[in-house]
Amino acid sequence: MKALPPGWGASQQPVFETKLPLAVQLYSVKDLLSKDLLGTLKQVKEAGYDGVEFYGGLRYVAQDIKRALEETGLQIVGWHTPWECLSPENIYATITYNKVIGNQYVVVPWMPDEVLTTRENCLQFAAQLTWVADVLAMHDMVVGYHNHGTEMRPIGTGELPWDIIAQNTPSTVILQHDIGNGLNGGGDMMTALKKYPGRATTLHVKPWAEDGGYNTFYDDANCKIDWDEYFNICRKQAGVRWYIVEFENEERFPEGAMAAIVAAAKWFRGRDA
Repeated sequence: MKALPPGWGASQQPVFETKLPLAVQLYSVKDLLSKDLLGTLKQVKEAGYDGVEFYGGLRYVAQDIKRALEETGLQIVGWHTPWECLSPENIYATITYNKVIGNQYVVVPWMPDEVLTTRENCLQFAAQLTWVADVLAMHDMVVGYHNHGTEMRPIGTGELPWDIIAQNTPSTVILQHDIGNGLNGGGDMMTALKKYPGRATTLHVKPWAEDGGYNTFYDDANCKIDWDEYFNICRKQAGVRWYIVEFENEERFPEGAMAAIVAAAKWFRGRDA
């Protein structure tokens, strides 16, 4: 039997830890990253992050990423991988690329609304995701799916697309919970996080406010997320191994995207998360 990534077991039991490592989704600093891969990763490390999650197509030279990670001491904790990269025609090239850079977590970042608005379409996607999970498992990798708002809105049957996908994929498929995106879609995100123990191996810690949307900060008065409850669920029920910050706010941080993630790391490090 192939070895699974750290923290995984046949029973997928929740993980009990008091402190978990912090990563950043590099989409948060996409403009900087496009100009200077190594320099951006050095700044991310200096900001207090332990790891990074990449995004988008496989546009970098794999060896360049490997060297940059080694030089900075950052760990790669995932890649938000376009669905087309996981098609039967492309999946083995994607596997080879991720093996070179040392990534085990291949996360589908989104699917079009038409895939999520009927039970039949959700089941078809779940079947395809299961096939991807089976192929990746043979190469010591795990697939995941990341929510936006549509997954948390009931379809005609009264079900949530998130639940249909979760209940029709194996427990090794990561359910990458994004609390800000889900709240933006009207979801009960604390319940969603508790509902599938052990499957939120990585998740996105993103603030959101009813009267400001994404234009808020973690400790702003209008951000009503109960972070104490959230982190307690993460540690004791959800099986989280990595917290991932995805945060952009040009109005709050006009000095730039790096300042925003520096502030996010500082806020996070000040909590018992």
